[in-house]
Amino acid sequence: MIMQTGTLVAERAPDGSFAALMELYESNYIYLRRLVPQLDGQRDAQVSSVDRGPDLHLEVIERCPYTTTLMLTHRFPRPEGDESLPDLQVRIYHDARVAEVLRTEAEAPTPAQEMLAWRWATNRFLMRWLLYCLGEGHGFPATDGHAVVLRPAARRWSV
Repeated sequence: MIMQTGTLVAERAPDGSFAALMELYESNYIYLRRLVPQLDGQRDAQVSSVDRGPDLHLEVIERCPYTTTLMLTHRFPRPEGDESLPDLQVRIYHDARVAEVLRTEAEAPTPAQEMLAWRWATNRFLMRWLLYCLGEGHGFPATDGHAVVLRPAARRWSV
């Protein structure tokens, strides 16, 4: 992976390929951990507020020894009740240092040939949304007030 204008990009894997998807999962992990540096079990529901734009809500759904599953969304006030968009369920694989979208408000397609395209599209959206949130100043600081610096894993995916 190389850094290009603040975004991690794949060096060799063509867009839409399985290898590029794995690199996208790795980028999502890095950006998600910049946004949420500590997932220690002390705060399962958090809200990040910035001067402009909607609040960002994070809710930890499940903790396992090697994974954490969370919901991440903006909430928009409406007269008939708050609207949550984009409302993504994301699983973080701590040992592999990757994060992937598990569910969105639109369910994934079932045919196997469409699944790779759906995963590619939803996880690319997650990456762009995480970059947007970080750029707007959103973040959920560590309980000790210190940021956690994460370095990308030195790994290459091949198919």
